Parts: sequence; structure tokens; C-alpha cells
Amino acid sequence: MSDLSRRDAVKLVAGLGFGMGALSTRDAAGAEPAQPEDKMLQAALENPSRFMFTAQRTFKTTPSGYRLIFTSALRKPTDHPEGVSMLPASMRIFRANADQDEFTRKGGLYWKCDKEAGQIQFRNPGELIMVIYDQDGTVNCYSLFYDVRC
Repeated sequence: MSDLSRRDAVKLVAGLGFGMGALSTRDAAGAEPAQPEDKMLQAALENPSRFMFTAQRTFKTTPSGYRLIFTSALRKPTDHPEGVSMLPASMRIFRANADQDEFTRKGGLYWKCDKEAGQIQFRNPGELIMVIYDQDGTVNCYSLFYDVRC
């Protein structure tokens, strides 16, 4: 047997625990912070029928078949690097980014399509948005909220 006393063993284990805690704290501080899960967005993606429209904004782009990109939308790693991207004849649900600039902090949302660019504004910043991009270039944007009607 070794000459390790019980007291030395407790100190050794405590020191290892302290060291591991310091390492894990340093690793967590160096890594990118995980974003909190957006349960409302997840619910809308899973079952959009549980939501109602609270506001609508419509604009028109050139019906050229170009990709429509919302540059002030919170995106997932699988989205286009510039923002939330859509092709004609499609629908997307996403959360508006309220931390981009003063306009987005007032409910604004930026978009671009080929050489065109524009902006729309909703009442509240960071709203949950559903966009329907028609083949003729018409874009209907709806603000979503839980349907609490009886």
C-alpha cells in the first residue's frame, strides 16, 4: 500500500475537482454562448395552425425568380449566410432580429432580392414572422401570435 493518508487523498480529490471546474469554466467562456431555445418559434414551425395573424405587410418584388433574403432575421446555422432565404412559391417562419440597429429595435425588417432592397415595419421588435413569397413577386408578411380565442 502507499503512504497516502486519508487527509492527503481528500486534498488531492478536492484539488482535482477545483482544477476541472476551472478548466470547464474557461472552456465555456471561450466558446460561443448557446442561444436560448425559442419555444414559440419551435411551436410555430411544428404546428402553425396554433397561431393567428396579428398584422400583415405586403410588398412586391420583380417576378424574376430570384432568391428573397431577409437580412434582419435571426438565422439558424443551416440558413443562407446573409440571412433567411426564400425561393419563389415558398413559405418561411422565422424570428425578426431586434438587435441589428435602431430600425430593427422599432420592429423593422430588412429584405433584398437581387438588386432590389427594402424594409417593412411591424409594431413590435423581434416578432415571429411568417412570409409567403408568391411566384408573381408578391410577398405577404404576417406577424404571428398564439391563437388564444375560444
